[in-house]
Amino acid sequence: MNKYLIKREIEGASQIPSEKLDEIGQGSESVLVEMRNEGKNIEQEQSYVAGNNVFCVYNADSEDVVKEHAERAGVPVNEITLVSSVLKHNTNK
Repeated sequence: MNKYLIKREIEGASQIPSEKLDEIGQGSESVLVEMRNEGKNIEQEQSYVAGNNVFCVYNADSEDVVKEHAERAGVPVNEITLVSSVLKHNTNK
């Protein structure tokens, strides 16, 4: 699977209460489960809320699978970027 960074522009995203974010996440996860049950390879690693954006890290076979998830989950997708490298930094010694 490929790793993708997804940018979702949502006005006031950082002001959404955590309970609502959890609810949205549960809806997204149920769509992921449905898609995996259909034989599609897709999983979400984690999401970050920053300003008016939600940035999600997904693993999927293709960008089209990521777009299908967004459409089925009813969430926006403003940018999808294929991740070419992951740099892990550990400055604590």
